[in-house]
Amino acid sequence: MSFRHRLVAVLAALALLSGAALAQDTVRIAQSLAQNILSPAEATGLPDATVIRTMFEGLVGFTDGELVNELASEWSANDDATAFTFTLREGVTFHDGTPFDAQAVKDYYEWVMDPDSRGARGRSLLSAMESVEVLAPDRVRIHLSQPNGAFIYLLATSNARIVSPAAIAAYGEELSKNPVGTGPFRFVSWDEGQRIVVERNPDYWGDPAQVERIEFLVVNNAATRVAMLQSGEVHFIESLPPQLVPTIEAEAGLEVLSTPANFLRILQLNTTKEPFGDVRVRQALNYAVDKDVLVDVVFGGNATVMTAPIPETAFGHAEQPAYAFDPERARALLAEAGYADGFEMTVLTFTGDEYRTAGQVLQQMFAEVGVTLILDQQERGALVEQIFKPLEENPTQAALVGASASTGDADLALTVSFTRASFPPAANNWSFYSDERVEELVLAGRETGDPAEREAIYAEAQAIIWQDAPWVFLYSPNTIAGRSLEIGGVVNSPDNTIDARRAAFR
Repeated sequence: MSFRHRLVAVLAALALLSGAALAQDTVRIAQSLAQNILSPAEATGLPDATVIRTMFEGLVGFTDGELVNELASEWSANDDATAFTFTLREGVTFHDGTPFDAQAVKDYYEWVMDPDSRGARGRSLLSAMESVEVLAPDRVRIHLSQPNGAFIYLLATSNARIVSPAAIAAYGEELSKNPVGTGPFRFVSWDEGQRIVVERNPDYWGDPAQVERIEFLVVNNAATRVAMLQSGEVHFIESLPPQLVPTIEAEAGLEVLSTPANFLRILQLNTTKEPFGDVRVRQALNYAVDKDVLVDVVFGGNATVMTAPIPETAFGHAEQPAYAFDPERARALLAEAGYADGFEMTVLTFTGDEYRTAGQVLQQMFAEVGVTLILDQQERGALVEQIFKPLEENPTQAALVGASASTGDADLALTVSFTRASFPPAANNWSFYSDERVEELVLAGRETGDPAEREAIYAEAQAIIWQDAPWVFLYSPNTIAGRSLEIGGVVNSPDNTIDARRAAFR
């Protein structure tokens, strides 16, 4: 072999070694759905939020479901929760080199709140924001148009994360494809519908990222995601169906992650339609369901039986006395309400295996107390069109659907599901439930910034709702994922997104 050929061979070997080292420093994550927008205030879904959280930060944020300081080192609220003051971290820069300071916060949020900007999602979320005041280069105060003790949790969501004002000016209409934040990773490339790549931010203000880059791959089919995890092509897969959990559990070098989420599965009962105007009927249906069996059959145990009207992961959750499985008590309550011979109910729900299986289990359990359940499965579009009709037009008697605490706080969870202002079509109070004291308590919780006071207020509200039982309180499905034992730090968050900021090879 000539010297030239030997040199080529050596260089090729070095290139292979270099490629192997590079691959070892890249974590690959397979998501079930494609990303649409990478500008926080414009983003619309969980796939967007998963990638956004690697590149962008807010004044505060969530880590493992807990509220934490991010770009603010500390914060406080006035007594009536109309002003929130933040002390900012010093020495922080955006990925484009723009300094992060109080003026940047003011400029960014003023852009979001401008009706002519593209930040409609963020503007809707932060609608109570009236003005942003610069107190010093490292101090900023946000003034609200009305009291809102839950505002700090709104600021922690994906849609409230902060973009470089310079990037807004530079990219304009293309901002959603050119993300510039302050996070531990910065944007590299986006092959739409296929792959997004981010790399370590060498100038990050906090603990540096532990891997050089992360690739987010779009793989719609669950079985394909499992096969890619088994082959080592990816290190983490989301949206693992319960029926595929045993496949991962049986594979050496792989593990299943089952994480409590701030999402609920409920059987909502239209309290304006008979027989659900009678609280005894609603309570009877709660006693008629063996919720532990329901969780085992539908989710293979990867779910948590509800203990309150809001998820356990949400701030303000207050555990209530269980509706223990008690068919005799259920029959007695039905008899007291005048339904000793039972009744027939039609339950609207989505198509899909989980809803069908849950509906069939409920059919069997309700039959034991004389109640006949007719399951009406509809495609999402048709179901949404029906369930969001106003009271006088809404034909829904009951529905097997979902509810969530997307902000991780009791305020939004209670407001959206249990107040008059949220009657369809405005929001998700599909039970058309109304209670004067609950209305007063939700408002009171919003008018104070004291966390302990808010917790006490929300506990009282939940106790009333729990006893009134506008829902059959079922379960909170865990978010299930598969992970290679090669890596750590990539986890599911309670908001159903993936948190990959702490990704590391073991």
